Amino acid sequence: MKKGRLFLALSLSFGLMLTGCSSDSSSDGKGKDGDKVTLRVGTWEGGDGQAMQQKIADGYMAKHPEVKIVIESVPDQYGTKLLTQIAAGDAPDIFQIGDGDIRTFMEKGALEELTPFVDGKSGIKEEDYYENVLNVGKIDDKLYTMPKDYSTLAVFYNKTLFDKAGVAYPEAGWTWDDFYEISKKLTKKDNGKIVQWGVRLGGAEQRFLSPLLYSYGGSVISDDGKKIDGYFNSDGSKKALNLYNDMYFKDKVAPSTSDTEAFKGVDLFSAGKVAMNLMGRWPVNDYKANPDLKFGTVELPQGPNGKVNSIFYAGYGLYSKSKHKDAAWDYLKYLTGKEGAAVFADHAFTAVKSVAEEKGQTNDPVLKPFVDGIKDVQIFPELISPYYASSGARDVYMKFMEQFMTGKKMDVDKELDKAAKESDELLKKAAK
Repeated sequence: MKKGRLFLALSLSFGLMLTGCSSDSSSDGKGKDGDKVTLRVGTWEGGDGQAMQQKIADGYMAKHPEVKIVIESVPDQYGTKLLTQIAAGDAPDIFQIGDGDIRTFMEKGALEELTPFVDGKSGIKEEDYYENVLNVGKIDDKLYTMPKDYSTLAVFYNKTLFDKAGVAYPEAGWTWDDFYEISKKLTKKDNGKIVQWGVRLGGAEQRFLSPLLYSYGGSVISDDGKKIDGYFNSDGSKKALNLYNDMYFKDKVAPSTSDTEAFKGVDLFSAGKVAMNLMGRWPVNDYKANPDLKFGTVELPQGPNGKVNSIFYAGYGLYSKSKHKDAAWDYLKYLTGKEGAAVFADHAFTAVKSVAEEKGQTNDPVLKPFVDGIKDVQIFPELISPYYASSGARDVYMKFMEQFMTGKKMDVDKELDKAAKESDELLKKAAK
């Protein structure tokens, strides 16, 4: 799973002129004329990702000759095409969806609620899945998507650079203060120029910042999704953002945006230019394949309010106007259950507990910290509020963080107050 593919970047200007959910459901897996049922599965993945999905489909069809599964791969402009298909009432029976778009599709009526299927005679056991991963697909305790794969965050550390500096490797239970101090020790200068940074941080990206923000008692939005003022600019948020600012621009333990751009796409951790990398699972295979890189991973640090993590998730939804909902559900639970997970788990984290154990994800020393981070996941604003993205409130956050990342001198507390009030007004206006 690639992080960049998690968000579909959907343009809602198309609008979704959806009518009520279709009740034309095939209970026997066949069409009205008894012919073979064709199930369409939409995905943004091509190449190896598409091949894995085809492998799973072939396995299912071998057991269910009455069903034909067609994988519709759209690597470019997937979101635009999907919106067009939905508006025309002709979307795939099952379609891949990024976590930031689940609520939007649910609110527009494009996603079939899966709870009745889960609880039905052909259901699944929710306890077979990691709860906080499965919960990403839930809104108001109703399930709308099943997980394909996910990643939490952890900290990669370069053992060689730690050894050279005589610094002990970080361990679970460390704090953000520990993190900061270690970053200082591992930031090196030559003739006044930084030649090695202590850590690579997540810049303006909200989910990379959220663990620090929430572990200091801050937040982006209230738990009920109705307020931003008093939350994004809370005392905890201000403490966290000022600490973040110090890391980047006071002690310069992390490369700035301009520093990173100067290396033109080089992975600074793999190249030995940063000693730690706060990141998802995505580069693990490349790092393991690098014979010159000795590295480990550790859970995220904790703050005064404990440990907090973020999640990045890709899942599948069942189209609300599918004419073969029962057949689609049967394949969906295969695709996201043990059978499908056994294929996906060779390249990504699976939410199916038994498969995660079989594939070694729960005991591999590099992968385990990510799995251990599941219990600390904080759900993101796009899933909490139906208006956070559409109202422009998220854009205000991004504008603030882009200004923050320029490194220009700013009163963080004052600008936070301004951004929180502006986004709060947008949120209230959209909710009326």
